Amino acid sequence: MLESISQELEEQEIWHIRADDPFALTRVLNLPDMIVTGIEIEQTHQRVIVFCSHDFGVALCSQCNTISTKIHDYSRRCVRDMPWAARSCYIEFNARRFYCEKCKIPFREELQWLERCSRLTKRYQQSLFLQCHRTTLQAVHKKEKLGYKTLERLYYAQAQYQLRENPPTAIRKLGIDEFALKKGHNSFALALSDLEAGRIICVLPDRKKETLEAYFRTWSDLQRAHVTEAAMDLWEPYAQAVCAYLPNAKIVADRFHVMKNLNDAVTSARREIQRHLPEETKQTLKGCRWLLVRNHVDLSHADKEKLEAMFRRSCSLQQLHGFKEDFRALFEADLTPQEAKPKLEAWMSRVEASGLKALFKFVVTLKNRLEHILNYFHDRLTSGMVEGLNNKVKVIKRCAYGFGNFEHFMLRILMECDGST
Repeated sequence: MLESISQELEEQEIWHIRADDPFALTRVLNLPDMIVTGIEIEQTHQRVIVFCSHDFGVALCSQCNTISTKIHDYSRRCVRDMPWAARSCYIEFNARRFYCEKCKIPFREELQWLERCSRLTKRYQQSLFLQCHRTTLQAVHKKEKLGYKTLERLYYAQAQYQLRENPPTAIRKLGIDEFALKKGHNSFALALSDLEAGRIICVLPDRKKETLEAYFRTWSDLQRAHVTEAAMDLWEPYAQAVCAYLPNAKIVADRFHVMKNLNDAVTSARREIQRHLPEETKQTLKGCRWLLVRNHVDLSHADKEKLEAMFRRSCSLQQLHGFKEDFRALFEADLTPQEAKPKLEAWMSRVEASGLKALFKFVVTLKNRLEHILNYFHDRLTSGMVEGLNNKVKVIKRCAYGFGNFEHFMLRILMECDGST
């Protein structure tokens, strides 16, 4: 009877229930093969207990699929379901064991809406999992008045199931970037992202070349061949791993990481220049670092005046700032790789001729990774989206006050950084 009711409801987008319909509560409950026999409301605990009975008196043996009508025994069960009218809801029914005449053993009846030995219905488990999205497990645990460990086990089990059912598909544009597990402790994890889908596809426990290569070996030949571009910072082991395992991937040095390296070199050069200035001039130039490394177009009128005053005290700082702005302008210009190459080489020659030794190390890096830097000018691919995801990872870590279990941390990241928003 309930099977025909469920089929009828599925065929209708909008359906109505009369109050005098004896199956009204059964339809609202919407649990297959169950009939509502009564409801009890506890005002003290603000909960609803729904008493149910089975609609059918038969079951299939889990071993031989033989239909059995012989009930072996009953046990009273009470499981939690979706809330009703802001009250927690519990389903109470008789769990049955049938006896199989063919196998000569009793077996437990399987219910499609309830997992074996679970105290929560499947739909309530899914609801709890979705509630944890964009918030903390602690917040859901308090809201639902559910044991924290119960919720934690449910969330991570469901997360693992989701990943098994929806494995990462082949991607074209890969982003590789690390983030700090613990700030100031030289402890990093590595995040790999699908730049087109805007999601993290994997989190590795460290940034070692061997770890990254081991992960690439888990990919099929088709997946490895599908990657056409890989954006990353200037860390050499990443490039070596990509060259070894992604044959068709064009390595793109991320422009923001390149600029960060330059700004670090500019800071070192500024310190060297200021070290040789008179003490009085040093004091007036105190706090000028951000004026030098910030984009000139983003400075306010007052900041630009301060910068000009600084240049009047030191021509070397003016020259240093000019090099930095010229380099940034190259990346802003609409150039092809063929057009960008002579301009970058000319910039490196001017820096080497300037005598600013603090910039020489950066020039060496440019020469070593020139091909990867020039690849940026093909499609202007960056891993800027990865940096945004890394900020999201930091929020996840701070909201949880850290993670003692790396696997839980990884699952949380993959669920939250899935490209849905």
